[in-house]
Amino acid sequence: MKKIITLLFFISLIFCFQEAKASDLGILKTKLASRDEQSQMSAVEELGRMQNSEAVEELVKLVFSKSDFWHVKIRAIRILGNIPDRKVSDKLVTILNNPFLNEECPAIKWNTILALGQKFNKGSRAVDSLIEALENNDPLMREAIIQSLGKIGDPETIPFLLPFLTDRRFAIRLTTVKALGDIGDKQAIPFLKDVAVKEKEFYIKEAALSALKTIRPD
Repeated sequence: MKKIITLLFFISLIFCFQEAKASDLGILKTKLASRDEQSQMSAVEELGRMQNSEAVEELVKLVFSKSDFWHVKIRAIRILGNIPDRKVSDKLVTILNNPFLNEECPAIKWNTILALGQKFNKGSRAVDSLIEALENNDPLMREAIIQSLGKIGDPETIPFLLPFLTDRRFAIRLTTVKALGDIGDKQAIPFLKDVAVKEKEFYIKEAALSALKTIRPD
């Protein structure tokens, strides 16, 4: 009899917990729909801590909406970027590629690029989209793309990064060297050695030497 009572007690706790979660989600949805910036941001942070399927769905809805508070949307994008789910990553790729979703604020595209820079995106659509986006002439966007490709660490991206070792911009060359070091593939060794010898900028030469130390030749 005691075992049955104990079992019923735990079952009731589970139901109470589920009802509480549903209630919390309802409150957060209301905050997201409000016209108050702080309410929206607090809801986004709480959904980010929850990270269950319902919370993720609400964050995705927000980033696809025409929210007036662009930095609230950006925060949601950065939270979604930390979720190792290809479906979520594909949603961010859509935001990156669709000008109707990122034209309202350049920072949205820039933050989406950085959000995609996760190792779990190796071999995904994110890599292909970032490579295509390298054609963007905006130096800040290009620098962010190179940085994210480095963090993803896919060796197949190296041929697409090599041309930027001779870019006229200091920041692009430095970011490319660091990205090749982050990827850590031996095919980059001769190119980094070349940079270490020929590059005139001290910090880039040092970055190339540092990157070479992290790459195993065999």
